[in-house]
Amino acid sequence: MMQEPLFTTIVHAYNRPALLKQSVEALQRQTYSSLEIILINNGGIPEVVEYLHEVALADSRIKLIHFSENQFSWDDPVKFIPVCWNAALAEATGEYVWIQQDDDMLANDYIEKMAALFQGNPECTTAAGLAVAFDLDGNILDTEPRTKN
Repeated sequence: MMQEPLFTTIVHAYNRPALLKQSVEALQRQTYSSLEIILINNGGIPEVVEYLHEVALADSRIKLIHFSENQFSWDDPVKFIPVCWNAALAEATGEYVWIQQDDDMLANDYIEKMAALFQGNPECTTAAGLAVAFDLDGNILDTEPRTKN
């Protein structure tokens, strides 16, 4: 039986522990088994840092990257992107890489479908699913099926 290619997911976190927890739990529920999760502590608040340490101890698929200070700057609002994401990319070992935010929730088979898409279409270099808006309680806000972003 052929080994599934490793799929790396990178999540950046700073100050939303409840959303981060939901996002990481969605990753942990993925049906795709060959998964590496890289969590970035971007100088996070204590609740975020505590959660990151707890979840990394409990799940061997998780790698942590820590920044002691937040890499955001009002002078350069996107500074954190090359700093944090490049640090995570340097640690990533997956054949495929997905960068998501701490408020992204995925269907349980999202990564399985993305991996199948890439494996079945070698010339495909990027893809994303359709977004669904929801509130902080998990209620879907737009119940009409979406056909485009």
